Amino acid sequence: MTVVVVGDNIVDVFEDLETASVGGNCLNVAVNLERSGIPTRYIGNVGADELGAAVLAEVQSTGLSVEHVQRIPDGSTGYAMIHLVDGDRQFGDFDRGAGVVRIGDEQWNALSGADLIHTSYSSELEDDVERLSRIAPLAFDFDSHIDDDYARSLSPYVTHGFFSASDRNEAEIDRHAQELISAGMKTVTMTRADRGALHYTLEGKWATEAEEIVAVDTLGAGDAFIAGVLAGIVASSPVEVTLRKATTRASTVCTTVGSLGLYVDRSLVKRITARH
Repeated sequence: MTVVVVGDNIVDVFEDLETASVGGNCLNVAVNLERSGIPTRYIGNVGADELGAAVLAEVQSTGLSVEHVQRIPDGSTGYAMIHLVDGDRQFGDFDRGAGVVRIGDEQWNALSGADLIHTSYSSELEDDVERLSRIAPLAFDFDSHIDDDYARSLSPYVTHGFFSASDRNEAEIDRHAQELISAGMKTVTMTRADRGALHYTLEGKWATEAEEIVAVDTLGAGDAFIAGVLAGIVASSPVEVTLRKATTRASTVCTTVGSLGLYVDRSLVKRITARH
């Protein structure tokens, strides 16, 4: 089965460390799927700038094809300023740049043959969600949008929903998850930071505990977890195995700076900082 991930990418600038790493919600998921051995295509956009070229080179080094990544003329590659506080990432100013440019005709053609499509709230593709769902079952990262108008407008088109629910109690999470399953989602996954995650299907509910680690940087952990769950779904693995592997993958991400361990040249960091 082939998973196509369509959406954002960004360069995360750790200003205090003079380091910049390749990331972004959707690109993080795509690279982690590729590293899990799942046939994966990534569709996205970068600027036609030196930073965009550096992003593409790093992505190619993972084995993930950049064939369907557009370089937008006169566009700038996006960046986000990151500060680490006791290992937890804190977001500063950001500019998504070319990463949220609309899907092009050739890219829509590249979606054909997908067995599963994934995108996220950060990709600004809300107007395309219905069309994407007609091509293949759709996985969507809603972040903290659980019971608001945003979630209600998109959830009818989503097969596998992912939500960040660290500020919700378990009874509240159960209620919303069951509502989404009853409305037609096949799986609902609620992550809860250091309280682990809850996973729901028509067959029942599963819980996984967070692993005990000393976090260096939590950036990208949630995306790695999503990739682990999607890998298990694609492989038809038992839910318990899927959640355990996803948890380990997310924990591993937290042990290094940057979401993917892919870094751009330090000389580019100063240029990004100057833009900021």
